[in-house]
Amino acid sequence: MAKENDANGPERDIFSAPPRILALTDGRAGNVAMAEGVAQAVARHTGGAWDSLPVAVPRTLSALPPRVWSMLPASMALGQVVLPEANIVIGAGRRVAPLVEALERTGRARGVQVLDSGIPPARFAAVVAPVHDKLTGQNVVTTLGSVHRITPEWLDQGREEWRETFAALPSPRIAVLLGGATKRRAVTPKRIEALATDLAALGGSLLITASRRTGAENVARLQVALPEAWFWDGISPNPYAGMLAWADAVIVSDDSVNMMSEAASCPAPVAVWPLLQEGGKIATFRDALYAAGVAHAFSGKLPERNAPPLTETERAAREVVALLGLRG
Repeated sequence: MAKENDANGPERDIFSAPPRILALTDGRAGNVAMAEGVAQAVARHTGGAWDSLPVAVPRTLSALPPRVWSMLPASMALGQVVLPEANIVIGAGRRVAPLVEALERTGRARGVQVLDSGIPPARFAAVVAPVHDKLTGQNVVTTLGSVHRITPEWLDQGREEWRETFAALPSPRIAVLLGGATKRRAVTPKRIEALATDLAALGGSLLITASRRTGAENVARLQVALPEAWFWDGISPNPYAGMLAWADAVIVSDDSVNMMSEAASCPAPVAVWPLLQEGGKIATFRDALYAAGVAHAFSGKLPERNAPPLTETERAAREVVALLGLRG
């Protein structure tokens, strides 16, 4: 059974009952999805209860690099925000990493960090990071892509909730997941025109969801070019679970590791459309998906599935549970 040294007292057993698990983030959607995905999976494996807390990270905490905070007294980081009691805190993103590390250091909770925070992995109980981050250590759990909240149960629920919207649409139903501009690259009207042409040639029903990075003007161009497509307006209830559950195929843009990871974790075959034609880590990850057979480069036709969906979040949770010395 796992035990920690409490900074305010003798060694204590923090796992005498099913653990209380907290997903801690700065509120950014991608970080929330990753932290909650691991928290949910760890709860399933341990019989624990989980909760999620987005914190407004003070400027004093975000001004210094996380590595610097890890060299300062833990009380300095923990004094920045009020955190509820938990046995396991799972953080995602650099902004909350000093808090997660400080909780682990003081023994208030076991600290699990998602993504490379810049703090040495040994300062946490466990670190979950995609393999293309090239992070190593005895307590590092590497994954093919991002962890997330998608599970078969989540898809089943989405299928039922969105049955009236999507069931009657002609097959094949094609979910289109669009990202958009990054700090390095913009989405040009020419790329949107090319995307519209390729999507129109597929036939069936297009179910399109865009991100803020897509840009309102680009979404408007797609709506004009694809008048028969179903678009999420970004205001009404989010149809993401329903779209993925009802999809016969998924087309995802090449600019987001999170979106490509989530698409590849669903049963429908996946094609990656070169919206930004990204290189670097994203290209490395994309090629790894192709090699695993869970996604393909867009070829002008509907993709085929050559391998089972990814289950990286579940695998990561099992390894985290083992690292914490819990029964899973």
